[in-house]
Amino acid sequence: MSVLALTGVAVAAILYRLGTRAARGSRARRERQWRAQAFYAGLGALAFAVAPPLDGLADKLFWWHMVQHALLQMVAPPLIVLGAPWLAVWRPVLLGGRRRVSRWVVRARLLRAVSRVLAAPVVAWLLFLGSIWLSHLPAAFDFAARHPFVHESEHLAFLATGLLFWSRVLDSPPFRARLTHTRRLVFLVSAGLAEASLSIVVLAQHAPLYTPYRTLVPRPEHLSPLADQQLGGAIMLEPASIPLLIAVIWSIGGLLAPRRKPPHVSSADTAGV
Repeated sequence: MSVLALTGVAVAAILYRLGTRAARGSRARRERQWRAQAFYAGLGALAFAVAPPLDGLADKLFWWHMVQHALLQMVAPPLIVLGAPWLAVWRPVLLGGRRRVSRWVVRARLLRAVSRVLAAPVVAWLLFLGSIWLSHLPAAFDFAARHPFVHESEHLAFLATGLLFWSRVLDSPPFRARLTHTRRLVFLVSAGLAEASLSIVVLAQHAPLYTPYRTLVPRPEHLSPLADQQLGGAIMLEPASIPLLIAVIWSIGGLLAPRRKPPHVSSADTAGV
């Protein structure tokens, strides 16, 4: 599965590179440069999460598993959203193919209805936090560990819900985040608190929760199952939540920034109108 995921990362990088060559003008070039840096960094985080050695380490230690989850949901998605790849990866496709897909999307009422529902901030929030909480329930965690396809599908869900969540917060041309500064701050802070509460639940346990790590012998890094679990809970609390913290600080800055007043128009200026 890691080969398929890495192939997808490579294809996305190539399409993005081909699609961003068309930007013109100094402002377009500057924006293209920093957005491209964000996008490639996001792809790099995604590749690191699904490829060896991290993918193998995540099967042996819970705390490495939490590093993998953080990369898939908290690091790669906001960087990819900032990279605004939506039009760039679409441009290299042949014009005939683009037109056929566009016509199909226009006619697909169900798809557009589902898109509108998913675009609602409350739905994005629930899917994002729901995927985190549900995947860490012991029964769900153990089931995914026993079934590789379910486990890989879970990773894909992490990435998808992460992209959806961060696209409600960050502008990603041609799409704009429509939350006001106040609502965006509530959106982010509440998500951070929900994630932190899960971390605290994991840290508060006095016995290992997850069978794959509880029964693993020999123990890598000489960590007991409980110590491994507590380290993973600490990573969930920090540093996995650092992207959320940065976004909260940025939102506070936007909320406190002085609003620009419209230019004053004098009566002399309007006399000739």
